[in-house]
Amino acid sequence: MEGTGRHRLLQTLAGLGKDELQRWKEKLSKIALKEGYQRIPQALLERADPEALAELLISYYGEEYGLQLNTNMLRDMRLVAPERNRFSGKHFIDQHRQQLIQRVRQVDGVLDKLYNTVLDNEQYQSIRAERTDPEKMRKLFDLLPSWNRACKDQLYQVLEAKQKFLIQELKGT
Repeated sequence: MEGTGRHRLLQTLAGLGKDELQRWKEKLSKIALKEGYQRIPQALLERADPEALAELLISYYGEEYGLQLNTNMLRDMRLVAPERNRFSGKHFIDQHRQQLIQRVRQVDGVLDKLYNTVLDNEQYQSIRAERTDPEKMRKLFDLLPSWNRACKDQLYQVLEAKQKFLIQELKGT
């Protein structure tokens, strides 16, 4: 799939569970569209897998508007990570670096979810070679300066799924 927008869209859709993907399709069929855009036919939506959905979204709405629609739907579904802390301007991942390094357990499961989307094979193997979970997290965090917001959001989403109670505690909820 060419284009970074297409790739990000496919990554996002492929990362949704079966129920979440169904909710996403339902949202797309009901969301208010900008003037001049037509809805994707329901029959096409129902049959589409994540790759086909990404293609449909881009072909019907263009890359920029398609990504905007996707973000709006994920936000409405409460599946988008809080990108920045209101007060510090830092991403959640950056803000809680020390706590995440020390407290995240079963890091291999986190790495598995990031493999081939955020991490390439060399990075994945290098991190997995570390002996303890804190060492693995520290090595993962060494990569963060080269990551964009989408990569950090993906790490957040994986941590929220795999370490739900820790993330809730750090969020203060």
